[in-house]
Amino acid sequence: MKVKTNMNDIFENITEWFHDLFEEKIMSQKLLWGILFFLLLSFLLIVDLIPGEFDFKPGERSPTDITAPRSATFVDEERTEELQRIAAETAQKVYIKEEQIENEVQQEINDFFDDIQQKKAVLIEISEEKSDNGIEETDRENTDQKLDRQQILEQLQQEYEINRGIIDVYLDFSREKLEELLIIAGEVIEKQYQDWILSEDLPEVKAELKESINDYELDDEAEKALVNLLTEKIRPNMFLDAEETEQRRQQAMARVQPYRLTIERGEMIVRKGDIITEQDLKILGNLGLTRPQVNIFNIAGIILIVFISILLIAFYFWKYEQEIWSDNKKLLLMELLVIIVAVLAKVIDLFQEHYLMYLTPIALISILITILIKKEHIALIVTIFICFIIGLIFNNSFEVALLGFSGGLVGIFSASKLTQRSDLVRAGFNVSGILLILIIGLNFIRPGEGLQNLVKTGSMGLLNGVLVAVLANGFLPYLENSFGLTSSVKLLELSNPSHPLLKRLLVEAPGTYHHSVIVGNLAETAADNIGADSLLTRVAAYYHDIGKLKRPYFFTDNQFGGKNPHEDISANLSSLIIKSHVKDGVELAEKENLPEPVINILQQHHGENLISYFYQQAQEEEKYENIEEAEFCYDGPKPKTKEAAIVMLADVVEAAVRSKQFDKSDHNRIEAMVNELIQKLLVNDQLEESELTFKELSIIGESFVKVLTGIYHQRVEYPEQLINEMDKDDNNGES
Repeated sequence: MKVKTNMNDIFENITEWFHDLFEEKIMSQKLLWGILFFLLLSFLLIVDLIPGEFDFKPGERSPTDITAPRSATFVDEERTEELQRIAAETAQKVYIKEEQIENEVQQEINDFFDDIQQKKAVLIEISEEKSDNGIEETDRENTDQKLDRQQILEQLQQEYEINRGIIDVYLDFSREKLEELLIIAGEVIEKQYQDWILSEDLPEVKAELKESINDYELDDEAEKALVNLLTEKIRPNMFLDAEETEQRRQQAMARVQPYRLTIERGEMIVRKGDIITEQDLKILGNLGLTRPQVNIFNIAGIILIVFISILLIAFYFWKYEQEIWSDNKKLLLMELLVIIVAVLAKVIDLFQEHYLMYLTPIALISILITILIKKEHIALIVTIFICFIIGLIFNNSFEVALLGFSGGLVGIFSASKLTQRSDLVRAGFNVSGILLILIIGLNFIRPGEGLQNLVKTGSMGLLNGVLVAVLANGFLPYLENSFGLTSSVKLLELSNPSHPLLKRLLVEAPGTYHHSVIVGNLAETAADNIGADSLLTRVAAYYHDIGKLKRPYFFTDNQFGGKNPHEDISANLSSLIIKSHVKDGVELAEKENLPEPVINILQQHHGENLISYFYQQAQEEEKYENIEEAEFCYDGPKPKTKEAAIVMLADVVEAAVRSKQFDKSDHNRIEAMVNELIQKLLVNDQLEESELTFKELSIIGESFVKVLTGIYHQRVEYPEQLINEMDKDDNNGES
């Protein structure tokens, strides 16, 4: 019942998915791109980009000399099957000896002679009884005796399955003769069963048996009778073990290496006027010189495989990855990457060199999806899908699928934690290393390949990783800009202090710059400790206050003891200026093409917090009555992600700790202040949309306290005499 319920759930899910796809979104961009993706992929798998030159049939004459345009090595399937058949036929057969057969045969012969003796006694007794009836009844007695003998013969024939004529002869032998023949029969049978007797050996065994009986110099009648009896009774004692024999046949076939035929470039395949054979056609086909025959079933099979594979992945995204399913850009990115790698594989296949297939950069997809979409399991699913596709392109090659999956997996591991652009190069080297190891392993499995093939395939494995690194570096900026995605590499570039915006911030608003750097350190540590995107958090913290560049002197970060311009304007106007740095920052970020996730955090880093200083100032001024709190709150929105919430918390905590006048080396005071600020934001509902848990807030607070304590730790105060001596040494040019 449980199985039935689960199946019903599956069918309901599938029905719901089709309803969502084909009724509500039938004209959506998602469906259109999906159909185009299916058609392109099917086309690449079905169509040969360069058709063959010749259209021969077996038995035709070649109109011209045909030479190999390239070197090629391929497996001769028929020759391989023939070698496997020969190996199977020559495999040693396994037999089982049944020891009881000899005893059974001996017992049957003994029983036969015993019965003959008994029946012979019966016949004698009958004969004696009937002889007492008189001479006149002789004819009738002879007739009755014959009837009794016929009954005995029939009975013995049915019991021992021996020719009636042989039994009849034995009934005429004397008791002494029968005993002699029984002894000889036992010796002959024992001698014959000293060796194995197979069913196919029976004719030879019977001939030997006859020769053995002949050695006893019996009279012709006795010899013939004994030979007839023993040849009827002797049977094989060795039987074929079909299961074990078949297992050995299979092992022998498995040990046969595929018969590979190597054609060198320029080698003559068919001369003008020669009859085209099946073997010639195979060679021409493997060299891509024949026009392939259209196979409807093959085409239908490929289309079905591609359709089902795409359907299953789409269903998985719809069911378990709504974030991916609802983002057409990410879906299109994955489809585009699959098409790109499939086209590269198709181009490599054109060269018809077996070892070149190891150059297919499948790991390119794995690395780019890991970097751009930041979901390793999505990269793994797409990697598995493209491995199937590439395997089909290279004639259902298991090897290229295995290498592609392994290389892709290593690529995912290597690209999941990028800290600098050179990590992409390292990822490529990692892919090269695993491919080389696997190629060596595959050559160990096929020892007949030779060192030359190992060098060729191994070099392709090494070049594969290099190609992956080069293509990943080349495609990455174009894919980022085209699909509006933010990679770790892009964020690393933005975190560079030499970025124009950060340089402007350092020169025009140095206080804000240093505040942002400390906020970045706080936010990055906290994000790393709770498993959030620490790199995005740090970069967003660096840029969260770039809006202050428009009016840097209105912010206390950059006043440095000078006159405060807020003293000459109203609290309401001051509040508007302070709030405007968020809007100004968003405009500047969009102008400088900062990534969307960074802009979102910049816009959300104050949420809807109250600008309490100017709100209180406005309440104290007599000319303001009925002050509305909303006028002194930031416009929001509230933080939507954990990263945005962490930047908000780090910003508030750093500003508060820096501005408060207390002993900042006091760990307990810092901890109390941090916890109080976090609690205040939590009570004011500023974190309600960020999905942060209480446990994560506790970890964030501990991270802030640890970093701030390190920044504001108490330094050792040097004695004045020691300072004077150090200054004197410096003046003398000493260290």
